[in-house]
Amino acid sequence: VHGMQKMAAMKYLRKACVHAAFTPLIVRRLATIVPNVTQVDNSSNFLNNIPHRKHPGILHLKCLKLPPELVQAVSFWVAQSPIRDMEKKSESFSNYLWSRKRPTELKDLRKKAQLLEQKLRKDAEVLVQQKGRSLDESDKLKEKVLTAVRQTTYHWEELKYTEELSFLYMVSRMDANYAAVSRAFHEIQKRVPDFQPKTLLDFGSGTGAVSWAAHSIWGESLKEYMNIDCSAHMLSLAEKLMRGISESQELCFPGVYFRQTSPVGPQMTFDLSVSAFTLNDLPTYAQRIAKVKNLWKKTNNFLVLVENGTKEGHQMLMEARDVILKEADKVKEEVHVFAPVSTEF
Repeated sequence: VHGMQKMAAMKYLRKACVHAAFTPLIVRRLATIVPNVTQVDNSSNFLNNIPHRKHPGILHLKCLKLPPELVQAVSFWVAQSPIRDMEKKSESFSNYLWSRKRPTELKDLRKKAQLLEQKLRKDAEVLVQQKGRSLDESDKLKEKVLTAVRQTTYHWEELKYTEELSFLYMVSRMDANYAAVSRAFHEIQKRVPDFQPKTLLDFGSGTGAVSWAAHSIWGESLKEYMNIDCSAHMLSLAEKLMRGISESQELCFPGVYFRQTSPVGPQMTFDLSVSAFTLNDLPTYAQRIAKVKNLWKKTNNFLVLVENGTKEGHQMLMEARDVILKEADKVKEEVHVFAPVSTEF
């Protein structure tokens, strides 16, 4: 009887796994009870009567919605826009931003050129031996190396956010940026409920998604939202959205400031500093590192860095993490990597 029950259970699990796209390996794991290991009793009180779907380790967000005031403002200004083929242009721009890479450093270009030169020189030597041609005539190595470098190197270009490009950025990225930053803020709020920031610094604020996301979570405690962006058109559009459907209206929430330069002076610090989808706009590694150091110096509690979920985005975040840890180590400063993997240093 026991064997028949086990076979029936395995058959049921296999049928369930067809619908859930599990592998047979997982079927075996689900069907196997490890001997001499105590099984968790889900009816016990080990969660202090908290439903397992709501225990403290659950950090998933429900489907997010943009604030109604923001939706109304975006819809209004989109309707007023004279841009043609907006949907097609915004989709193309979004794809470009997603696939964008970091600028290639000069040292990396030199290294690539040296490797290409070595390869081309070897190929030329083979031609000399086979056809009896001189090395200078068969190669023209310098021109070939330069051509090969140009063809195999990513051509990073600085983005000049004009009025139209700023608008396309809003259409293509506002909801995604809001959701990504909200996810990071939600984890802070869930794990550190006593954290109630009063001041926010947003470097590379763009159309203001960070301020909207921060207000939705800490609106009662935040008194100052400092938005920094080098593009006057971006700041103008962000302020329009903050005022709703009329530029003469009051801001949707008080304490929001827009500036093209970062606040100077060591006394200007913020409880929460953010750089979201901005590091790739800086043309060199040195400038990215300098900006991260500066943001860290201006941070009282949390520094939140967000980039695209690509290899390039990951590498930029690892660069930033490493430099912060090295700086903190120099001055014996206590640093805690909060997320995505919490680590003590």
